Amino acid sequence: MENKISKYFKYAIGEIVLVVIGILIALQINNWNENRKSRTTETYVLNEILSNLNEDAAILNDIINQRYITKASVANMLGYLQKENISKDSLEKDMVNFLTFERYFPINNAYEILKSKGLQLSNNNLTSKISRYYDYEQKKMNRSILDVENAILSILEDSSGIPRFIESLALNKNVSIIDYNNPDLKKELYREIVPFKNNNIGTLNTLIVFQNLNQALRKEIEKELKLSDK
Repeated sequence: MENKISKYFKYAIGEIVLVVIGILIALQINNWNENRKSRTTETYVLNEILSNLNEDAAILNDIINQRYITKASVANMLGYLQKENISKDSLEKDMVNFLTFERYFPINNAYEILKSKGLQLSNNNLTSKISRYYDYEQKKMNRSILDVENAILSILEDSSGIPRFIESLALNKNVSIIDYNNPDLKKELYREIVPFKNNNIGTLNTLIVFQNLNQALRKEIEKELKLSDK
């Protein structure tokens, strides 16, 4: 009788152990599947963010190039505006560059996907860098671009200033000056260009810093994606 009871308990314990092992295996498989799904989603989001950052880089490059062109034209005008006779073609060309501004439309759809998932990547440091790029650095850079736009619009909206010397103007394309050697025009332009020079350089420097951040973040995401492939 005792042997039967002993065998029964051993059998029962064996059954319990098998059930527990089965549950643990099932949980392990479930966790593995969940981790795989999570990693697949993370890889997708990171690829999308990388694509957005590449588009951002191309836009930034165009804006930076224009700020360099404006910087050169501002330097040109500061050099010849105090001269008695100036070239109409040179003045009109430089004025177009001076009065040109850009508008930055961020491409953040992939970041919005990441935020909707709780801003959580397996690499917490990368999560923080992406968040800072979009929530702080990008907004700071955009404000700097808007500073240039507001400065130019302020000049163009002052009917008692430079606009009274302009016959026609197509923003970012061409400008026609009524009397390009008018001393008052030269004086007004010089007065506006001196402070704008620093504004433009400040925006250019901010853009370059942001461009470097963009490049560094792209490299880090590319590195993370390579690790996920292994």
